[in-house]
Amino acid sequence: MTTFQRVHAKPPPRPPSVTDLPEGSRLLYKVLAGSHATNLATPESDYDWRGVYQAPTRSLLGLQSPPETIQVPPDETYWELSHFARLCLKGNPNIMELLWTRNPDPTGHVQSETIRAIQDIRTSFFTTSMVAAYLGWVTKERRILGNVEKADKLTGKRGSHLVRLLMGLTTALTKGYLPVWLEGADRDLCMAIKMGERSQTEILYTIDMMTLRCKGLAAAANWPEPDPRAIEDIVIRARMEML
Repeated sequence: MTTFQRVHAKPPPRPPSVTDLPEGSRLLYKVLAGSHATNLATPESDYDWRGVYQAPTRSLLGLQSPPETIQVPPDETYWELSHFARLCLKGNPNIMELLWTRNPDPTGHVQSETIRAIQDIRTSFFTTSMVAAYLGWVTKERRILGNVEKADKLTGKRGSHLVRLLMGLTTALTKGYLPVWLEGADRDLCMAIKMGERSQTEILYTIDMMTLRCKGLAAAANWPEPDPRAIEDIVIRARMEML
């Protein structure tokens, strides 16, 4: 029997952080991320916001390029459109999840036609690069987790995150979509790990078994190499609109 409970607190409304973006930019996307987006929040969980901004086309022609990433303390991160598109093609786990996030409460969210167009082709980012990005991240973090001498709160949080990533990759490989909001047994397992109800040995074993399965599924799925043409067309159209 687990001791945790679901958290249904309504996220506090947050206005778009336009004033924190370069002058003339437009906010294309803003969404609640982290534990509140995955159904793994606890009363102590922070509200993490992630998004995409578009720098003015003119700024790309000058001597200084706009920042690829903007971090607004304490809990907001924005990627410039072109950088975001490149990360999509690389299958970056954080970026992949943003394309599939569906928060129950949209308060404070921003979504543009440009982002909707990218979401319309999001399964095209299911490529060999995404498999490599997910398994590479898991391998690196699993090594850190395995070197921890004594399990602590961070161990559970990191372990839960890795198991959740592997769950997502497994579903993408077998069912063609990426789950972000967890329910049922998947949520129960991730939450139990996060709350310290699984030993470090159990966590590592779970990660290792899931990793092996993902490798086998990836070999069978035979996903293609990334193709930049569709998302590049979307970026170019967005740039032309801001000429």
